[in-house]
Amino acid sequence: MITLYSYPSPNGHKASIMLEETGLPYETVRVDVTMGENLEPGFLAISPLGKIPALIDHDAAKGPRRVFGSGAILEYLGEKTGRFLPTDMCARTEVWNWLAFGVSDVGPTSVDMFRFGVRAPEKLPYAIELFKSELHRCYRALEAQLSQTEYLVDGEYTIADISVFPFIAVASQTAPTLFETYPSMKRWHDLVSTRPAVQRGMVVPE
Repeated sequence: MITLYSYPSPNGHKASIMLEETGLPYETVRVDVTMGENLEPGFLAISPLGKIPALIDHDAAKGPRRVFGSGAILEYLGEKTGRFLPTDMCARTEVWNWLAFGVSDVGPTSVDMFRFGVRAPEKLPYAIELFKSELHRCYRALEAQLSQTEYLVDGEYTIADISVFPFIAVASQTAPTLFETYPSMKRWHDLVSTRPAVQRGMVVPE
């Protein structure tokens, strides 16, 4: 059994999508970051920075194992199940490239755009324009890649797609005209959206 500690957010949904895709048995513990539950000692012992998602694999070979961070969770579950992570080193390297893109580029930039553009009590035009520009740089990179291949890596659905998809799904809801500029990204988004495991994972935890 796996215990997933999460909260409804793009990063949290990466982990729940992967768990749904692999079919591994899991239970969910909702960590309400808006109430500071992520900073309680019990959770910090699992995720040192108090970030979701995190999990404990109670069936790991050498005893219960913690894994924290969406990228680490995707790779861990891919290795554990042998699914959505190519064995070929060239393909795997490309998966790592786009996995890192989701974790280090489009993800954090999307979060910063939300913080400064929506949550901040005082709007700072410079910061908003900066993150908007960076986001569209990410979108252009995705569009270029997806204009050449069905999924992000060699036409095969992998953890790279799972790493990026939740942020694009949210962006398409908050900016309804986004896909007018990025048709290949829309095609990919719509394709991934049809997967039953993705649909289930996007509503965990409720």
